Amino acid sequence: MKLQRNTSRAAGFTLAEIIVTMLIVGILLVVSVQGIQRTMSQAAYTRDSRIARELALLQLGRLEAGLYIDEVEDHMEGDFSDDDQPYFQWELVLGTEEFHDEEVSESERFDSWEEYDEDEDEDADSGEPWVVARVKVRFPQHPGRSNELILERWMTRDFVYGPEDEDDS
Repeated sequence: MKLQRNTSRAAGFTLAEIIVTMLIVGILLVVSVQGIQRTMSQAAYTRDSRIARELALLQLGRLEAGLYIDEVEDHMEGDFSDDDQPYFQWELVLGTEEFHDEEVSESERFDSWEEYDEDEDEDADSGEPWVVARVKVRFPQHPGRSNELILERWMTRDFVYGPEDEDDS
């Protein structure tokens, strides 16, 4: 008499094989989701930095076109709410003026004992035909990346401050 083997058992997968397969698929899924997240984060940063560059060029163009002649100062700031970009802020400095730092101590914010320096406005009165304008645009923070962009442009003094009156009499 011949013994017959039960062949139905050899046709399936073992529990260990299924667990190893699920483990490999799970690891691949986690790695691919992290890659997608990193790509989306880079795309968002690229989009924001491109918008910041365009807004900085717009702000420099407005200054050069003479839109701020009546209210020009060596340091101006604001945001782009009027341009439908409320999360983007700008800061514009002229001449040797420096940008304000965000981390300013309370004692540095206001000093009533500080004497007014009469030479402070020498940039506006100097006879040089050119003035440097720098604009810093801040945009939403992305982890591990800078959230500001600074552009600089040299402009003729007449575009920034308006034409000087030659007649002093």
